[in-house]
Amino acid sequence: MKDNLSLTFHHIGKPVSLETIKANKNTKYSPLFDMYSLDMENDLSIPIELHAFGPNSSLDDRIQKETHVAFKTNDIESALKGAEIVMPLYQPFADYRCAMVIMNGQLIELIETSLSEREIWGDGIFKDSLLYPQGK
Repeated sequence: MKDNLSLTFHHIGKPVSLETIKANKNTKYSPLFDMYSLDMENDLSIPIELHAFGPNSSLDDRIQKETHVAFKTNDIESALKGAEIVMPLYQPFADYRCAMVIMNGQLIELIETSLSEREIWGDGIFKDSLLYPQGK
C-alpha cells in the first residue's frame, strides 16, 4: 500500500435489474448516470448499495455489470495514482468525492469524505445534489 494511505471498508455495490428496486419507495434516481440506487444492509449489517441502470447510462459497462467494493480513504489522489480509472474523480455532493478503479481485476470505489455514516446513508445529504438533483 502507498505510504500513509489508509483504506477502510465502506460498502458493497451490486448491479441488479431495474424491476428489483424501482418500486421501492427508498430508491433514488440519478439522471446524471441514468441510475437507480437503493441502500440497504444484509443479514450481517454490511452496507449494500443496489444499482440498476437505464439505457442511457454513461457509466462504464463494468460498473453496470460487476459488483464493486467501496473503501473510504484519507487521500484519494494518492490512491488513484497509477490506477486503471473507470469512473473519474468527481464530487456528487458536498464533502464527498469518489472515483472507481480496477485493482487486481476487481472493481473498487474509492471515497474521500468528512461526512458521518449517518449523513452518507441518510436522505438529507442527497437532496438537490449533482447526483440526485430532485432529491430522489
